[in-house]
Amino acid sequence: MAETLHLIEPTLAEEVGHCHALVLALAQAAPPGCDVQIWAARAFGSAWSGPGRLHAHFGRRRRRLQAFALYRRLLREPGRLLITTAGTTDLLLAAWAAPGRLEPGKCHAFVHWLNARESKRRLLERVARRQPHLRILAPTDGVVRFFRDCGFDAAAVPYPLATDPPPATAQASGFRHLLVAGGARLDKGFDCIVGLAELMVQRGLDWPLTVQISREQRHHDDDALTRWIERLRACALPRLTLREDTLTPAGYRQLFPGAVVLQPYRPDLFADRVSGVTLDALAAGAPVIASAHTWMARLVQRFDAGVVLAERTPHALVAAIERVLAAHAAYAQRALQAGAHVRAAHSARPLLAQVLGRAGHSDTPGPS
Repeated sequence: MAETLHLIEPTLAEEVGHCHALVLALAQAAPPGCDVQIWAARAFGSAWSGPGRLHAHFGRRRRRLQAFALYRRLLREPGRLLITTAGTTDLLLAAWAAPGRLEPGKCHAFVHWLNARESKRRLLERVARRQPHLRILAPTDGVVRFFRDCGFDAAAVPYPLATDPPPATAQASGFRHLLVAGGARLDKGFDCIVGLAELMVQRGLDWPLTVQISREQRHHDDDALTRWIERLRACALPRLTLREDTLTPAGYRQLFPGAVVLQPYRPDLFADRVSGVTLDALAAGAPVIASAHTWMARLVQRFDAGVVLAERTPHALVAAIERVLAAHAAYAQRALQAGAHVRAAHSARPLLAQVLGRAGHSDTPGPS
């Protein structure tokens, strides 16, 4: 009898963004005979193109109640659960929805980043005492240590990438454009990008700049972000391209060859947080400019595949861009080498091995 794997992602609403890429990577890596059931947002309007069956289940207004009811149902049925981008609320809901203490291997949560406030620590310690077999998987050692300190069984796994073949255009070729990829967000330094565009106008810098200004679902009503987007529209940069349409996965990947990717993300929020944009950039041979003291900066430094910003300012961005463009071919070649490593190191199989191979075990392996 086929084993059922439930992938639960309430924010999966379309075939774009990191949620889609993560769920697709997991579905693609499922072993033969595994019955993959994907629980996504009701807004998912197109047919699911990956393996498994997609259920358009979650609405926006009653998402927490719907999640509790779904956990309550699935935790009483055969099969295993993986909450794919879990937060504290998901852990609470799963813990309270369970029919008593969870059996080992029944429910896993992939926590790809953490805002570790002391109040959150105390809350999660109570969850761990209630559900010691609610297993945490995370892509960085810092997140794993936090959850272990709270009392959870936790293990480090690579952040999964989809198994699409490398882009045919991925090569150390000439510079095409500066690129700000992914959903527009202020914690990712969108204000700094606007300042860069305005400084380029002041200095007469003629670099082409492409910026995705489509918004992630939870940022649709961000008034401050709206004001920054309007300011970017008004800056009159001659070679500015704004992508506000929802890109297909293929259209998104086509942004990266020949790009220099700008990531002036906030270090306090991304010190131990994996960026799918960085992984996508390196896979396409695109050098990256990233804020110091972030996960992406450490990856860039490891391969010398871009420049690390000591300061998150428009002037620092200009200096970093000039440095990359002065030796673009070399940076692009090193980015390609980094991309080859990334593709090999970020298979979804280790994560699924933890989920599908844990029944009857309660040991806690060290971070890999």
